[in-house]
Amino acid sequence: MGIKNWLNTLLLKRVDQSIIEEDVLKYLYKNEEKNKTSNFQSINNELVFSEEQIDKSIQQLIKNQSIVNSNQSLLLEEKGRTAAIKLIRRHRIYEKYLSEKTGFSKSSWHHKAEEMEHALTDEEVNLMSKELGNPQFDPHGDPIPTKDGQLPKLKGISLSKIEHNCTVKVLHIEDEPKRVYKSIIKQGLHIGSIMTINFTSSVYATEGHALNFNKKDLENITVQVLKEEEEIPKGIVRLSLLKKGEKAVITGLSSECRGINRRRLLDLGFVKGSKISINMVSPLSDPTAYLIRETLIALRKEQTDMILIKKINNDAE
Repeated sequence: MGIKNWLNTLLLKRVDQSIIEEDVLKYLYKNEEKNKTSNFQSINNELVFSEEQIDKSIQQLIKNQSIVNSNQSLLLEEKGRTAAIKLIRRHRIYEKYLSEKTGFSKSSWHHKAEEMEHALTDEEVNLMSKELGNPQFDPHGDPIPTKDGQLPKLKGISLSKIEHNCTVKVLHIEDEPKRVYKSIIKQGLHIGSIMTINFTSSVYATEGHALNFNKKDLENITVQVLKEEEEIPKGIVRLSLLKKGEKAVITGLSSECRGINRRRLLDLGFVKGSKISINMVSPLSDPTAYLIRETLIALRKEQTDMILIKKINNDAE
């Protein structure tokens, strides 16, 4: 028995079979979206369950007419597609809940949602969605299926397909595979950020930050090209780029700043139009104390990356 199967036997032998079946359906649906074919081997390579568990799940799904085996390719039937979309709805609503209502870091949302998507009922998800204002997108920019099973198509174009200098808006950051997702968010790219692309100098820049992407990173970022007639913000950078002695006016908060953190910053006065400057920098440069509305407030760098500003002349009133 291989190491993978041995570990799975020890750690996952008590897993409810329905969980494995749902994961198989979700895998098939996502491959269908990408126009990729699926078979037993591809599923076995992707999912963490044993070969025996996966095979048993596939046979059961074929038996209940959720999937069909056609020329060694596994295809979703309508029943299976409906179940997969329901699972995706539960996952994305819960990710949205984590981003808006808790203080968990975004690197943990996907994992926690993968655990809860099998436990939540449709009724619980509908109540959660209502509390969140029936959102259309999850925190990664993925469209959320409606409660009647409609899943809108993701708009935009892959960043890997942009071949000319332009300005784009970030619409979506794919959270799988996890390694690529962590590589992207480590650089501080935010959903909703405006990015300029200059192929002459091989520069991707957003809100004053230069970014370095590899091919896999580019493929996992979806953007909308902003046309010349559209209003493109000028001179907007993150508060983390403000230097001592400089003054700025707050233009807003990043769309990545959500829930408790967003409410706290707004309550502290970090609202559009407020003037801000640096009062004091700690010996290690983090945190930094800012003067805003005659109040001294200390913020760490991860917080200042969420606050957008426009620098002003020292003599500007």
